[in-house]
Amino acid sequence: MANKRKSFGVDEKVRLIRAIEKGEKKSDVGRRLGLRPSTVATIWKNKEKFLKAVLEGKCRKKLRKPKFGVLDQAMLAWCNTQRQNNEPISGPIIKEQAEKFAEQLGITDFKASEGWLGKFKLRHNISYSKIHEEARDVDANVTKDWVNKVWPKLKDKYAPNDIFNANETGLFFNMTSNETLKFEGEEFVGGKLFKERITVLVAANMSGTEKRKLMVIGKSNPRCFKNTKQLPVTYKVNKSAWMTAQFFEEEVRKWDAELKGRKILLLVDNCPAHLLVSNLRDIELAFFPANTTSALQPMNQSVIKSLKDIYKKKLLMDMIESDGKTSINMLQAMNLISKAWKEVTAATIRHSFRHAGLCHSDTVETEQSDSEDILTVNDWIKPFNISHKFNEDPQIFESIDQELATTASLTDEEILN
Repeated sequence: MANKRKSFGVDEKVRLIRAIEKGEKKSDVGRRLGLRPSTVATIWKNKEKFLKAVLEGKCRKKLRKPKFGVLDQAMLAWCNTQRQNNEPISGPIIKEQAEKFAEQLGITDFKASEGWLGKFKLRHNISYSKIHEEARDVDANVTKDWVNKVWPKLKDKYAPNDIFNANETGLFFNMTSNETLKFEGEEFVGGKLFKERITVLVAANMSGTEKRKLMVIGKSNPRCFKNTKQLPVTYKVNKSAWMTAQFFEEEVRKWDAELKGRKILLLVDNCPAHLLVSNLRDIELAFFPANTTSALQPMNQSVIKSLKDIYKKKLLMDMIESDGKTSINMLQAMNLISKAWKEVTAATIRHSFRHAGLCHSDTVETEQSDSEDILTVNDWIKPFNISHKFNEDPQIFESIDQELATTASLTDEEILN
C-alpha cells in the first residue's frame, strides 16, 4: 500500500530547501519530514520557483506557530546546549526533555507526540546523528566538508560587504594597574595581575569595510558612567560579565532592525549563548560546525589578537606617560577599546577571512595581515626607558586573557528562566 501523499505548502518547501543548503543530506531531510525521495528531488529541482514565491509573498500554506511558544524556545535553547556540549540527541530524548520542561513551566495540556516532534524539528531545521568521541576535537574532515559543501551555498547569495562574522573574547581591561611593569629606580611591589574582566563582542564584514560597534559586557554599572550621556560601545551587565542568549538575541534583533532592507549573512559559532534567533527580516544567521571555531572563525584568526594588542599598548603608553601612576576605570577602558577597534585595519580583517578559508579573491590572497608586522608588546616597549619586568612571565601580559570563558553552558533552570 502506497504511503499517503503529504501536502506541503511553500513555506515548508523553503524550509526543506534551506536545510539542504545548510549541508543536510536530501535523504535525511526526506526521512525527517516523511517525504519520498522523488518528492524531495522535485522540490529541490524547483527551488528557485519556491524561493521566488516566498519573496513575492505567494505562500499559501504556512507552518503554524507553536501552541506553547515558551516551551518551544526552551527546547530550542536546550538542543543548542546539547549540540555545544557534544551530547547526542534523538527523538525520544527530545520528547522526554519537552515533557520535563512542560511540567516545570506548569503546562498541563501538552503531549510530546510524534506530531509535535516532527513540527518542532521542521520549524528549527533540527536533525541528529551519532556523535563520535573523536569529534570533540577540531575535525579537519568536518572543517573541509563544511568549507567545500556548505559554505559555497551560503556565500554565493551575498557580496563580501554583506558577509559578517561575530565572536566574543574576554579581556582583563585593567591588568596593568600598579603591578605589571617596574619603572627604573622604582621598588617593585609583588602581587598578581589585576584581573578585572569584561567580555567584548567583535563583528566585522569580509571586505573589512564595516566594523560593528563593540558590545561590552561588564559585572556592574560603575559610578564613572554616571554623567556620561553616551558610551562609545554598547554596554551590558551581568554578574559574570559573560555573553548570554538574551544579550545575543537583543543585539541581533537590534542589528536586524537597523538594516532596513539590506540583507546580510552573519556567521557565528554554536556556543550556548548563540541561539537561533527566529523571525529575522534581514539577517540570515548561520552556525559553524561544533568544535571548529579555532579553524573557521575569522575573528579568531588575527582580528581579536590585533584588537587586544592595540588596546594593551595604549594602556602601557598611558603608564609610560604618567610614570606608572595611571589608573584605568571602566569608562576610560571603554574609550580605549573603542579607539583600538578603529585602528584594527581592513587588511587584517580580510586576511583573517582568507586564513579561515572563507574567501579567495586575488586581492586577499596577495595581501598580508597588518597584525603580522605588529611587534609583540614585549618588543614594543624596548625603546622606552623601562626595565620591562613583569611580576610573571612577560608573555603572560599578552596571552593571559587569551582563553577566558565568555559564556557558560546553560543549565535546565537557566534555560527556563
